[in-house]
Amino acid sequence: MNTAVSRMFGLGRLGSQALRANALKRRLQSTYTRPATGVNAAYDEALKILEAYKVKKVAEAEAAAESLKRAQESGENAEKIAELKKKWFDLAVESEIKDSEVLWNARNGKFDLSRPVYQYLKEKAWLARPLEVLMQRLLQMFVLPDLLDPRIVGTPEAQLNIAMSGESAIEPGVAIDPSKAREQLDIELVTFHEDTRLHTLVMVDLDEPFEEQQTFREQFHWVVSNLPFAMNQTKADIGAGNVLLPYIPPHPAKGTPTHRYAVVALEQPDNGQQRIDSADVSRDMVLRDFVAQHNLRTVGISFFRASWDESVDSVYREILNMPPPSYGQMPVPDTSIGPDGRKIN
Repeated sequence: MNTAVSRMFGLGRLGSQALRANALKRRLQSTYTRPATGVNAAYDEALKILEAYKVKKVAEAEAAAESLKRAQESGENAEKIAELKKKWFDLAVESEIKDSEVLWNARNGKFDLSRPVYQYLKEKAWLARPLEVLMQRLLQMFVLPDLLDPRIVGTPEAQLNIAMSGESAIEPGVAIDPSKAREQLDIELVTFHEDTRLHTLVMVDLDEPFEEQQTFREQFHWVVSNLPFAMNQTKADIGAGNVLLPYIPPHPAKGTPTHRYAVVALEQPDNGQQRIDSADVSRDMVLRDFVAQHNLRTVGISFFRASWDESVDSVYREILNMPPPSYGQMPVPDTSIGPDGRKIN
């Protein structure tokens, strides 16, 4: 705070320091503390106005919920039910959107997704910045279109978060040590819809060496079908799904460029209600073919990168039961040497 402003509010140097200290304390606190009342009359009056607004909107939301319940019980058509659901949801959001504790929680990443206001704020936060970063990195690092056609995928409608065991979610496209993904990944999918839908989760290496054609190809690392997700059910419960291909850790071979590992959430047919209990899946499948074969729809995607280090060799020996490969540049033939090994004059 500058000197002029300090004088305006009757603050000296010590007063300014106290304000900055209090601001820092508020930023570092882990739980919300409601500001004290009885200190500023204008603030107290504003709280009364906000509380009256909240009471009014809560009553309207409750009335809307009753109308929705009656419509469902009487067998109203789907369009009318959807209209009433939206009305109730919007009123429920309005009833809490001005609450200082709700806003503090949202700013600090604390979302209770069983409540409409947090569902609304979570989606708003996702659209504001993380989605932009995700799309930028998917295109810059050619995950799209190498893996899927961006014209078909469009903009992912769900937020897929990848976390290494026991750690927080990573940003899309970051480079990690392969050993961090030795154990099965933790996956979160925030779908922004209330109903429970079944999804298939696929992890793919986009950069597996293909020696026969001197190029790279996809390799499936993990496929799990029938995973239920909803707005208030965001964690992937692998035990609740069908493991079509068990998880194998990233194992970028020595001498190969940095590998891209994508995790894709695919909504199953019939609006996520059709089960996929078995499927003919192999490690060397192409994701586009798998999606088309099972009529799946891409709703979420993220990825990370990894390069060879010494920990990778143990994956080959202990999990893949094969010696670790090592790639290098092909030797450049010396045109001055003949087939018999003698120098050509």
